[in-house]
Amino acid sequence: MSKDILKRILKNQNHVSKAQKVTLESLNLEEYLVIDVRNPVVFATTPHIQGVINIHNIQNLKSFCEQNQNCKILLTCNGGLEAANYGTELVDLGFKEIYFLDEYLQIIQDYLPLENI
Repeated sequence: MSKDILKRILKNQNHVSKAQKVTLESLNLEEYLVIDVRNPVVFATTPHIQGVINIHNIQNLKSFCEQNQNCKILLTCNGGLEAANYGTELVDLGFKEIYFLDEYLQIIQDYLPLENI
């Protein structure tokens, strides 16, 4: 399957979350603290947005949000589903500035630099 076909298929996703969805077209990374919520092994062995922090455990994520309550928190993962789910959990815990990126890495890489550890 070509990369263009894959991108067209992946672009039609729409994960539901209580967090606010951010689009790549409107994204300014400087506005956010960006957290990749994937499992640490997956995070360490696959590409991710350059400079992001990896926090997979909800308790650690909650603590991070408590320490950064005046900041916008942007959650990301490989395809948006985990970020959407964690976003809902954080909003349910009372956090207000929670956002998520509902995109696959194959699409993100055309907009943002990715890196491997």
